[in-house]
Formats: sequence, structure tokens, C-alpha cells
Amino acid sequence: MAKTKYKYDDCTYCGGRVKERRVQKPCFWGDKMVALANKVPAGVCEQCGERYYKAAVLKRIEAELKTPRRAREIRLLVIEYAA
Repeated sequence: MAKTKYKYDDCTYCGGRVKERRVQKPCFWGDKMVALANKVPAGVCEQCGERYYKAAVLKRIEAELKTPRRAREIRLLVIEYAA
């Protein structure tokens, strides 16, 4: 993805300042994680950590998931935590 800087409003939850960062974004299909997108531009609240994604960014990730030719694949062990 391009190094575009987006502008974000203040956090809707705590009113904190939202600053753009590059984050990892888990991608889910229902309740199962199907991919992990790296270096995704997101607005992150400096106080509470809430993340904000622009629609164009999410659409691009969705398009990439439909054509995974550049994706790396790893196997991940899933465990159930029993209390």
C-alpha cells in the first residue's frame, strides 16, 4: 500500500488524539481469522488505542484477499484455553 497519510478526527470513545500508524490487522471470516495484513495504515488513538480504518484501505485489503497470489502462508496452532 502507498504511504498515503490520512487525516483522522479525535477518538469517538475517549476524545484522544488519533495519529496514523502502520499496524497489523487480523482479517476474519465469521469467527475465524483467515489472514493477517501487515503495514496497514490506521488511525490509532494515543490514549485508548482504538483503531480507525478508512474505507479505501479496507476495500484494498478485501481485494487482496480475493487474489492471494502475493500472500505468504503459515500454519498456526490453535489451542483452547481451559479455565
